[in-house]
Amino acid sequence: MKIVVTGGAGFIGANFVHTLLEDHPDVDVVVLDKFTYAGNRASLTDIPADQAARLSVVEGDIADADLVDGVVAGADAVVHFAAESHNDNSLLDPSPFIQTNLVGTFTLLEAVRRHKVRFHHI
Repeated sequence: MKIVVTGGAGFIGANFVHTLLEDHPDVDVVVLDKFTYAGNRASLTDIPADQAARLSVVEGDIADADLVDGVVAGADAVVHFAAESHNDNSLLDPSPFIQTNLVGTFTLLEAVRRHKVRFHHI
């Protein structure tokens, strides 16, 4: 089984990835993360070698339709954690929130619909 985890380098997403790899040895995980202020590469580095072999990391934007289509193709499920979440920043510039939270989520929904992949929005 292949599961795509968006925002998988963020605090909650990374903990989910660790648990998924540890508890489900039959699952391959693809993390799709933009690595902005909330994504931390180090959160994905302390994974045991046998589990790390089942992990791949893609740096990119969930609003990039071509990238998302390629990542979602062949997946069994997408678990969507990626979001701009520091709401006070939206007062200064709402565009990253619109791009990620609305356009990015729409892009994911279109890809999972096209590829008939299960979608879990956290």
